[in-house]
Amino acid sequence: MSGKNSGLLKNMGIVAAAVGSVALLAWSWTANMTQAPIQIGYYCLSCKKTDHISTYQSNWRQYPGAMSDSVLYCVHCDKGPAHPTNECDQCGSVFILHLFPKYNEFGSPSCPKCDVAYGQAAKVKKIDLMPKALNP
Repeated sequence: MSGKNSGLLKNMGIVAAAVGSVALLAWSWTANMTQAPIQIGYYCLSCKKTDHISTYQSNWRQYPGAMSDSVLYCVHCDKGPAHPTNECDQCGSVFILHLFPKYNEFGSPSCPKCDVAYGQAAKVKKIDLMPKALNP
């Protein structure tokens, strides 16, 4: 009789482990497949307006001759180049991408406020990477 009980307990243990494994796999899959909403903004150099990427998604037109394919025609004035913006993970400042690009050793864009030499180099070239509209 103890042989039947140990076989039954063994089978119940296997079933419980299988159910637990499937539950863990399902939880892991849904946790990893959830994407954070895109927080990219755009800033137009001509009309100085800023807007969320969702405004540009329905009218995605690349600006010719730009340094990146993510520089677009402005949806507000339809003239100027609208550049994507980025928020610095360290200081929280928002700055323009692809206008005077510099990247750190990990491939992330450098912040002109945190990297003082980079910010000064942009100012020397009369490039405002952090306009007041982006950092009120």
